[in-house]
Amino acid sequence: MSKKEQSGAAKAYLTLYNSAQTLSWTLILVKTLLYFQEKKCYKGAFENVEWELGIAQTAGFLEVVHCLVGLVRSNPFLTFIQILSRVVVYYGVLVIVPESRVQIGLPMLLVAWCIAEITRYLFYVLALYDACPPILIWCRYSFFLILYPTGVSGELLSMYSALPLIRKRSLLTVSLPNDFNWSFDYHWFMIFVMLTYIPGFPQMYGHMLKQRSKVLNPPKVKSQ
Repeated sequence: MSKKEQSGAAKAYLTLYNSAQTLSWTLILVKTLLYFQEKKCYKGAFENVEWELGIAQTAGFLEVVHCLVGLVRSNPFLTFIQILSRVVVYYGVLVIVPESRVQIGLPMLLVAWCIAEITRYLFYVLALYDACPPILIWCRYSFFLILYPTGVSGELLSMYSALPLIRKRSLLTVSLPNDFNWSFDYHWFMIFVMLTYIPGFPQMYGHMLKQRSKVLNPPKVKSQ
């Protein structure tokens, strides 16, 4: 296959992937907002989009593969960390601790995740064809100012609400003695994950601020 054909195949694949993710997150957002409007409460909101959310979040790991094989120019490690944090919240908190689904952190993270991902994936689709309108570019590099802190706060609130129950029920915890002679305390692991947000959030937020400045306020070329 020629380089041109490879480029065309990659473009077609990325168009399909990013379009599918855009539609998936749009579906999740619409279902979530309609549920909140109808029920006027958080209870049951997670179950309403549980499968769609799980598929969309897990499919995000394909982006790490995209980085590793050179389909996109992104740091595979940073991409992995960003996706992993959300997957941990989904599978490691919301799925295994039902009580964590009925606190304020759930709507915060759900709405923030959806809007951020819809904007991001739609931007990626149109960028493949150099067809991004200025308003979408602005949204891509401005919405995070509110969505990122909101989403992170929702994630931390969800993890915090789950901590006592994780400890009480010894969820995903391996105690000694056992045949493999090793132990794992999931309660302390979750505390460690929460602590990583202290250095991680400012670093990622600062990175996005730099990207925003670079894209929305590019340095002017001095005329000679």
